[in-house]
Order: sequence, then C-alpha cells, then structure tokens
Amino acid sequence: MKSIRRFCSGSVRIQMTGESPERFFNLCAASGLDIWDVIFSKGNYIFSMGIHDFFSSKPFIKKAKIRLRIQQKLGLPFFLHKNRKRKLWAAGFLSFFVFLWVLSFFVWDIGYQGNVMYTDDELSHFLDTLGIHCGIMKNQVSCEELEAALRNEYEGITWVSARLSGTKLYIHVKENDVPLEIPVKDDSPCDLAAESDGTITSMIVRSGIPLVKPGDEVEKGQILVSGMVPITDDGGTVISGRYVHSDADIIAVRERTESREIPLWHEKEEKTGRVRKGLMMNIKEHSFVWLLPNFRNTEWKTVTEIRKIRLFGDFYLPMELGFITSGEVSSYDVKYTEKELEELGEAYKNEIAEKLMEKGVQIIENNVKILVNGSSCRFEVTMRTEESIEMETEIEAQGETQGEQPADEHN
Repeated sequence: MKSIRRFCSGSVRIQMTGESPERFFNLCAASGLDIWDVIFSKGNYIFSMGIHDFFSSKPFIKKAKIRLRIQQKLGLPFFLHKNRKRKLWAAGFLSFFVFLWVLSFFVWDIGYQGNVMYTDDELSHFLDTLGIHCGIMKNQVSCEELEAALRNEYEGITWVSARLSGTKLYIHVKENDVPLEIPVKDDSPCDLAAESDGTITSMIVRSGIPLVKPGDEVEKGQILVSGMVPITDDGGTVISGRYVHSDADIIAVRERTESREIPLWHEKEEKTGRVRKGLMMNIKEHSFVWLLPNFRNTEWKTVTEIRKIRLFGDFYLPMELGFITSGEVSSYDVKYTEKELEELGEAYKNEIAEKLMEKGVQIIENNVKILVNGSSCRFEVTMRTEESIEMETEIEAQGETQGEQPADEHN
C-alpha cells in the first residue's frame, strides 16, 4: 500500500555529498520527512524521498552543508508530465479506467458452494428463468428474493445464502440429508423365487411359508417362499388360505460368468516431441485463438486450460483466457503382447469383482480365461459368489383378504 501511495504522489532518487550527511538525516527524521532505500556508495549517500518531502528539506541543506543531486524521477506525476502532449495516449489511459469502472456495475461470474444433489448447470438454468445471468447489472439482483426463490423451487435445499462481492455472485446452499419421501411399503401378495441357480446356505423367513432349506440346490425361477399361508381346521385339513407378502433373506452360492471381446490389434500413439503453444480469448460467445497453423498436416493432441480473468479479489471480467498446449503424435497399429493381455484380463476380472462387492456380494472364487481367436481376444470370467438370490413374484390373492403373517424365523 505504501509503494502505491509513493507511486501516485511521485518520488525522486537523490545523491548526497557534503560535510554532515548524518545531520541532514537527523533533521529530516525530527521533522517527520520520509527517507527510504538508503545506500552508501563511493563516499556518497544515495536515497529516495517523496516530492513534497524533498522541497520541505531545503532549509536543512545549508545547516548540514551538503549538496543534493536528483538522479532519477519516479512516479505518476512525472509520467503524466512527460507524456502531457500525447493526448490520444492519455485519453486511452483514462478510458481504460473508465471502462473498468463501468464493468464494476455488472455481474460477470456466478459461483456455487455446498450443492451436491443439484448440479451447477441445473442451478444456473433456474437462475436464467429468473433473469439472473452473467452480464446483469448488480442493482437488478435481489439476494433476498433469490434466496426465497431457490428454497421454494428445490425441496432438497434447506438454507441459501446469496451475496454480491466485486463482480461475482456467490450462492451457498445447504441440502437436506434426510429423504424427502418415505418409501411406501409394498404389501401386495407375492412369492419369492430364485433369481439364479445355486445352493442355499442360509435362510431367514419373516413372512410366508419356506419351501426349501439350507443345503438344497435350487434352479432359476423356482419358488423358495410361498405367499399362500394355509388355514386348517381342528383335524389338520386345509380348508382355505390367505395370501401375504413374502419376506425373507435367502443366501446361496452361485456361479457367475462374464465376458468381453476386444480386437487383438490396437492403435498406439507416441509423442514426437514437437509442441505448439498458443492463447485463446473468450468474450461472451466469441472466441479468438492465436496458434501457429499445422503446416505439416500431421496429428496433434491439444489441451486448453481455461481461466476466468480477474484483476484482483472478486473483480472478474467478462472474458476467459485459455492457454493452449498442442503436441504432435504419431499413430500406428500394434498387437497386444501376451503380458499386456494378461494385465487386461486381470483388470477386467477386478473391475467385475469391485462392482459386485459394492452390492454386498461375497467373492469365493474368481478366475479369468484369455482366448485368442484370429484378430480378436475374448476374456471369460467365471466366479463363485455368495449372495442374496430371492426375487419377488406376484401372485393373485384368493380366498380370504390378504393379511400379515406372523414372523417365522428359519435358519
């Protein structure tokens, strides 16, 4: 801050010679005159002073019997005086600051914080419907009304804070972690059938009549738990039945197979070392690119890093600057080696296992076969897993009205 003030008011770089330079420094310090960057070179002192302090120090020159020689003039006053005849340049210089002053009345960037359930694009689209977008004047944005509109539009948002800082609009939201709707329990009558072939390892039946037990081998589609609960008379004869919603946890060991086929030849890219760098400027919907053309008509891979331009703090400008890096590559077809195929097979096997484990499936055995056939390669994964295999099968309720069967536990 002090350096900016010195630049605006102007300063001089001075060489001092004479009998009592120390007395001159003491007199200036006693009078509150600012002196900085003092050095001693070849028997002389060299230092800097502000323009006003320099003229105020003239009475001390005779007292200290010294001489002051201005070596350099620095700061805005000298710069303006030097260029006083360059009217067009001065007009452009002033116009630049006027342009920045005008830009400060608009919103040029919108930032979101705390949103997970709702994306930035989704919130920006809603703001567009309210007429709030980059380029709107700040006095047309009511933060209180914007906060209320977001809370009313999105049930998952419990708290909103909107504020303007510089040329940026900040929107901070907090989302509700509790489910908005409690799932409705399905009480319609149903059986539980096997989703796949397997061997039952455990059963916990809460509702319905179990038709299998641990250790039984079952087939896909086989009924495991019946939703028809028989009603008997005193003699044990079935006289009717009622239908319930079967509910059970049935775990079984089953076999899984997955496969993927890839071409044996694939395209490989290598960098040649040739690099082109350039710049891109985005202003609203217009883009300007400065990049050397591809004279050799070869293949290049280009990466552009886009940055929003800001002067300082939250003073953003209505433009983006992109840094372009383009590298030349050479492409050719190459055949997978045996080691590469093994690595791809292992990666495919692990990919399937990770997806199943995310669903709570326990992996007992996991193997992969690599089959090469002509110009293609096939990966076949066979797995033994222990997992839940029950699936609901609708049944039509007959006889008495469906009811809730008392929980029966079978292990």
